[in-house]
Amino acid sequence: MTSYEDALAEILRNVAPLEAEEAPLLRCVGQVMVEDVRSAYDLPALDTCGPDGYAVRSEDVCGASPAAPVVLRIAGTVRAGRLPRHRLRPGEAVRVMTGSPVPQGADCVVPFESTDEPGDKNGPRADDPSEVKILRAGTPGANIRRAGSNAAKGSLVLPRGTSVGPAQISALAAMGRSTVNVVRRPVVAIVSTGDELTSLRSPLRPGRSYDCNSTAIAALVSHYGGIPRVLGIARDNEASLMAKLRRGLSADAVITSGGVSKGDYDLVRLVVAKLGAVILSRIGMGPGASFAFGLLERDATGAAAAAIPIFALSGPPVGCLTNFETLVRPALLKMLGFRQLSHPVADAVVEDGIRERKPMPFVKWARVSGRRGQDHVVLNGGDGLGSLAAMAMANCLTVIPEGTVVRRGDRLPVLPLDWTRD
Repeated sequence: MTSYEDALAEILRNVAPLEAEEAPLLRCVGQVMVEDVRSAYDLPALDTCGPDGYAVRSEDVCGASPAAPVVLRIAGTVRAGRLPRHRLRPGEAVRVMTGSPVPQGADCVVPFESTDEPGDKNGPRADDPSEVKILRAGTPGANIRRAGSNAAKGSLVLPRGTSVGPAQISALAAMGRSTVNVVRRPVVAIVSTGDELTSLRSPLRPGRSYDCNSTAIAALVSHYGGIPRVLGIARDNEASLMAKLRRGLSADAVITSGGVSKGDYDLVRLVVAKLGAVILSRIGMGPGASFAFGLLERDATGAAAAAIPIFALSGPPVGCLTNFETLVRPALLKMLGFRQLSHPVADAVVEDGIRERKPMPFVKWARVSGRRGQDHVVLNGGDGLGSLAAMAMANCLTVIPEGTVVRRGDRLPVLPLDWTRD
């Protein structure tokens, strides 16, 4: 039996980031960039106005106040996207909109709120529509976005290794990029095993259970950035399992569930050994101690091929998803090019407790909530086979050390699940 730490280290030694692809911006959210992106020009390209208002010379309005407004002649209007044609002269103001270029001669912008410009655009603007009263003084540079203030030409905006999200897409689009080079998403083949399993579209006969694992695994693969390919159920015979795994050889990774215990019909390790090599068999952590990891090194014809990692997860749903979160998730993130592979860790006060001492480290699907500035975690719910409902309500994991009794008020590290929103 291999400790969890050693098992994870061995798995990560046998997976690597995939090759790069050029992806459209709207299809690369969550992927990792493999290029440095520098700005091809200044952003903004010109000095632009911050708020709607009037571009003025600060020396003309240095003493302006509501009691002593400065009256300036309106020399024109500049809209966003239009270049100003007028050079500002002493005693003049140009009406400007957010994002419009600053007219030559102006060195600050006075917002409409600091003038006699009415909030109601349908009302009268001023006593004389050719003039504006400035009610507040302006200082040089006030309310002006300087050219290159967002990004100077040639500056590094997004370094390689950056995960693409909405903010990164905004920056890329602002620089005129419609695509970006990122680590390719892994295709993951998914197989459930067992004669007792029934697909979701079929009626459930006595003694059978629905295949919930492949659906849950596919959801997790998709959530973490992979492309799931569900291959269906392999029956408890070598030929059926071999056929399913050979179909998965065109993927970047294969995940199975069930068939890795010590029963007469647990054939996954046997078939994996015929298609490649079993590297790990059983881990010292529950639920899901029945876990295996290997490499598939043969193609569908039996010829040698590039090694494909295969993760053989436990059959019971709680053990299966525990295996995924603790062992598959880090490997999948590494294939996607991420550097941070582990869950974030927080600290919480235990609300209930566990009296039973486990013979190995044990993962609890738990629920954490904040109260009075401190996180509290509830550990109740069944273990192993009986904790499906508790898992469905969980928003974090916590690991109970081997042989430990957990009491109310104890503190435990918790690993928030990033696919929950409560």
